[in-house]
Amino acid sequence: MEIHIATVGLTKEPIFHGVNSYPVDKLVLLHSNDDKSELNAKEISDTLEKMEIECEIKEVDAFDFENVIIKVMEIHKQFLSENISINITGGTKIMASAALLSGYILGLNVYYIQDGSLNKNTGKSIKDLTIELPVPKINIQDLEETQRDILSYIFKENSTLEKANTELYEALKISKQNASYHLKKLAEKELITLTIDGRNKIARLTNTGRLFARIFTK
Repeated sequence: MEIHIATVGLTKEPIFHGVNSYPVDKLVLLHSNDDKSELNAKEISDTLEKMEIECEIKEVDAFDFENVIIKVMEIHKQFLSENISINITGGTKIMASAALLSGYILGLNVYYIQDGSLNKNTGKSIKDLTIELPVPKINIQDLEETQRDILSYIFKENSTLEKANTELYEALKISKQNASYHLKKLAEKELITLTIDGRNKIARLTNTGRLFARIFTK
């Protein structure tokens, strides 16, 4: 069974384009408390159910990162044995980022539609304008507590540590040897980049690392 989760914003077209690009048996629509977003979700559901595509509507907090992630994870648990994809085209940037991170964590297919380009690219089909995002298979459970703490700390420091080993030693009481080990592991997972500047290690969060860090940062 093909399950699709879609974030719903102020336009309906990205959802319909997604349905036209992939086989969909059931669509779970995530809308905000914005009246237009909620109305669009209901109208999309009404239209697709006439096409015998089952729909389910759920409300999320459009500006609460963790709320959206938790909702996606609940849906994933509900349909654990099915194929699940996420359309992140609609909704707020926070909704899209949270849905993307959920896909990262759960290893799901994530895509978006170049919706604004449809009228400009008359020679391209909807399928041509559908972009599948490469989702790294990084299981959040594989990250040790120390590595989570490091990601969170780097995030709080504007995503960069100029003297990583020293700063982690002073802030988190991690030995420099232990810090080097965990920084290397995080770099291997492509959650940070490491640059050597003389005797210093510069650690920077990657885009993926920044998304993960937001989960761990209180």
